Amino acid sequence: MYFASVMTEKINIKINVMEAPGGVPSMLEEGLSLRTVNCNLCIYKEFFKFLYEEGLAKANIGMGLKPFKLEPSMAHTFTDKHLHRLLSQPDRATFTGFRNYVMMLTLLDTGIRLKELAGLQITDFLPEEGVLRVQQAKGRKARLVPIQRVAADALQRYLLERGALSHNYIWVTLENEPFRAGGIRIMISRYCDTAKIKGIQCSCHTFRHTFAKKYILNGGDMFTLKSILGHERIETTEMYVELFARDLNIQHEKFSPIEHLTDELSFYHMEESEVQV
Repeated sequence: MYFASVMTEKINIKINVMEAPGGVPSMLEEGLSLRTVNCNLCIYKEFFKFLYEEGLAKANIGMGLKPFKLEPSMAHTFTDKHLHRLLSQPDRATFTGFRNYVMMLTLLDTGIRLKELAGLQITDFLPEEGVLRVQQAKGRKARLVPIQRVAADALQRYLLERGALSHNYIWVTLENEPFRAGGIRIMISRYCDTAKIKGIQCSCHTFRHTFAKKYILNGGDMFTLKSILGHERIETTEMYVELFARDLNIQHEKFSPIEHLTDELSFYHMEESEVQV
């Protein structure tokens, strides 16, 4: 099942991904995490697909490789107090402070990735439609991401301060050069330190997790969230529901229709002895 015959002009190679060095058992014996093994399996699948499409293999055995099911890991998110502290760090009276403030608003309001944020061009901001066009997306698939009034208004004000330059990158330094992902990562890390955010991983990706959590808790549907976040598979999005299950239970307790009715109606509580069988 897991054999592939690779034909070239000179040699005929048989590959067994279950027994060859670097195969699945070998990776597990090395102590690699299941997440890492799954990443390697994805590479194998693409490699075997290439061999088959190029006529170098008789069959695409990659189709039979299935990723391991992962237990959901902890997703770090910001609390509202964290967010208030973070957003109060930049000095909005300065260009860089206001830029950094708007960047954090954009991360929180859209859930886009760090690389996607850094790659935004002026033409990717469509204020009349209320969306950002994310073109440098993971998997090279462009998508439209909603951006709401507060963040959109702040972004428009920032662009007026930015002015016209020789390039179209939205985020720029004081030298009018594009503000790259590495610099943005350092900026967020420093604000996390000065805001004294403790007990969680404080990074650009934490904004993404926080967006997803708030979206789910506020009643957003999973299929729209999948589109906004740019996930290829719905299973990836479903992991957020599993990760935030406890928060969903707390939210349900707050808004349960029965719990609310008990405040207004006197429910008849049937004693066990009154139940007729």
